[in-house]
Amino acid sequence: MHYAHSLEGEGQDEWEPLEAHLRLVAEGDGGFPGAEGFAGAFGAGQWGQVLGWWHDLGKYSADFQDYLNSSNGLEAHLETPDRVDHSTAGAQHANNLCGGSTGRILAYCLAGHHVGLPDATATGGGTSGLNDRLEKKIFSIAAAPPSVLNVPPPVIPQLDFGKMRADRSFRLAVFCRMLFSCLVDADYLATERFMKPERVVARERKLPTPAELLPILDEHLSELQSSADDTPVNHRRREVLQACREAANCEPGLFSLTVPTGGGKTLSSLAFALKHAAKHDLRRVIYAIPFTSIIEQNADRLREAFAAAPDVVLEHHSNLDAQKETRWGVEEGVTLPDKQNSSFGPEKETRWGRLAAENWDAPLIVTTNVQFYESLFANKPSRCRKLHRIARSVIILDEAQSLPVELLQPTLKMLEELCRNYGCTIVLCSATQPAVRHSDEFPIGLRNIHEIINDPPGLFATLKRVEVEQLGPMEDETLVKRLTEHEQVLCVVNTRRHAAKLFGLLHDTNADNVFHLSAQMCPAHRSEVLQRINACLAPENSKPCHVISTQLIEAGVDIDFPVVYRAMAGLDSITQAAGRCNREGRRECGQVFIFETDVAPTHQVKRAAQDTREIAELHPDLFSLKAIEAFFSLHYWQRKDEWDKHEIIRCFTSRNTGPHFQFREAAKDYRLIKDEQQPVIVPYGDDGRELVDKLKSLREPPGRDFARHLQRYVVGLYERQMRQLIENAVVTQYHEQFWVIENDEAYDPQLGVRLDVVGLNPGVLTV
Repeated sequence: MHYAHSLEGEGQDEWEPLEAHLRLVAEGDGGFPGAEGFAGAFGAGQWGQVLGWWHDLGKYSADFQDYLNSSNGLEAHLETPDRVDHSTAGAQHANNLCGGSTGRILAYCLAGHHVGLPDATATGGGTSGLNDRLEKKIFSIAAAPPSVLNVPPPVIPQLDFGKMRADRSFRLAVFCRMLFSCLVDADYLATERFMKPERVVARERKLPTPAELLPILDEHLSELQSSADDTPVNHRRREVLQACREAANCEPGLFSLTVPTGGGKTLSSLAFALKHAAKHDLRRVIYAIPFTSIIEQNADRLREAFAAAPDVVLEHHSNLDAQKETRWGVEEGVTLPDKQNSSFGPEKETRWGRLAAENWDAPLIVTTNVQFYESLFANKPSRCRKLHRIARSVIILDEAQSLPVELLQPTLKMLEELCRNYGCTIVLCSATQPAVRHSDEFPIGLRNIHEIINDPPGLFATLKRVEVEQLGPMEDETLVKRLTEHEQVLCVVNTRRHAAKLFGLLHDTNADNVFHLSAQMCPAHRSEVLQRINACLAPENSKPCHVISTQLIEAGVDIDFPVVYRAMAGLDSITQAAGRCNREGRRECGQVFIFETDVAPTHQVKRAAQDTREIAELHPDLFSLKAIEAFFSLHYWQRKDEWDKHEIIRCFTSRNTGPHFQFREAAKDYRLIKDEQQPVIVPYGDDGRELVDKLKSLREPPGRDFARHLQRYVVGLYERQMRQLIENAVVTQYHEQFWVIENDEAYDPQLGVRLDVVGLNPGVLTV
């Protein structure tokens, strides 16, 4: 008898037979579809079945069985350099038996199902590349039964791989990654069944379909409409909703929803998605948002809409990644005892939610652009598990204009591929629809985009709620003086430092209710400030309100000022800032002022601002659709040398030996945010202090549920800023991964993290 998995402290009678594990991963059983069922979503079930049968062929070696006998328990199931390699055997077998592109694609998946899809050729002179592994001398698997070794090779699926060599290579690489997703998810889940059966119980629940969720959303929308004020803005919102419902009857493909900020895009696009999914038997809706700072707000809005069907909204993001990857998923570690109904607030994340986040097994997913796009180009098993769930989904890309220019070509190519071969419908949802349509000037653009709104220019004209004026260069002192002349005003600038300086100047004028918002503040802090701001702005209790903010307030924050000032930036950012002005149309017209400042922004903002200046000379109405299209034409079309700046597409080519894919290299280079931030925990408020005290008292690293509570008290700092805090000795590291601010003065109650404070609290040094 050969075994796949052992149990620590248990005899072999309790171990899992290898052939049973292979069968389960390959074909599943009555309640589990296996890799065959997962890959069946895109017509490649036979490929998934073959991968399942061959993924652990190396475990038939005597060396692995000896190793399992001597090291049973958790350590026996992690593949590292000092343990027996049991994944290369399947890759070599597939390549030898099937040959050609089929053998290579299977080999990539099989070789990488533990540590990640490999490069064809390892960089830096290593031997981890697929080519080297296919030549590697391995232990004999002669003990494997013929019924396992001789599973019939898969046939080419009925997918459109294209005729051009470059197109075919890219599409085959996507196909390979999708197959890899099916294999690793099936393997994780099958292993979990044997080693962690209690997790299987936690996963088991009947998930509602989009067709079952649709009437719940319709009822919620009906209630909102019946209670809404009879205003021109709300009339237009109803028209947008009706257009989305009508467009849902169209065939799956690419759609655009071009609606001004405040036009009701979020719930209207969701109404389209659920009705469209119900009509065309699509499996789920994925809502991708550009900024982590607003994902909780949007997820809460959707939870409110589906209050009658709790736990259908899966919110997947992480400011503070405390996951410990194991053979079957995420180690849960230490939990928060007795906090279900504590001052930490209601627990949004159930155990089912934590498990579903591993592979997106949910009907409605709210995630970030970073999580969504980077997963599509990832190579690690933990990041790729979810990919097969994307097939046959409706994907709403909120604020679609946030696509970075340097990743534009591979991103658009991937979106087209999801529609072409994986049954997806994609909605580009934005108030500033980017010029991403195919044209002679923009050959990498998307084709056959169906606009949901019949008359976007007319909608923009009727929803026009502001007038814009350019003020030119302005000194900070002059700007602050102008701000004090308004009773309620929002000023948005491009940097955290500039926001802090203006706040200090404004605060010194003794203006009433002066607020600051930036990413230097933790989410719990920002939420409290926004509540106070909205209380001042409430029509029934209007009070003076002066706010200085960075651009984070532009990303979907529901707030309504009569006057907005915006430092010169990209037209998309300026338009978003204007969306916080006269948002509900309660005034005849709001005022938006654009000013120039000598505070240097980032290189990206500087280039976008220059594009805006060029457009402003030709388009008096900066917020017209023609001006917006002209901006993105300039911002995208004339920068063709940057469309694939990191040469992601060149990672997927073909050679005489077959597909030559550099999966690791592509995953490393495809990053939406290049300047990675270090999360720092701040002891903000009573709840934040209590969490920090709990973290310090733990003898072992906390698990995911505890880390999710900590996210509300995390600030992301760039490397330079983090280095300064460390040099100033105001932070301490716990469990080798959690940095905590240990000086109360280093977190300002109005500005957030300060970098000019030195030393720890005296109490920290007390033994």
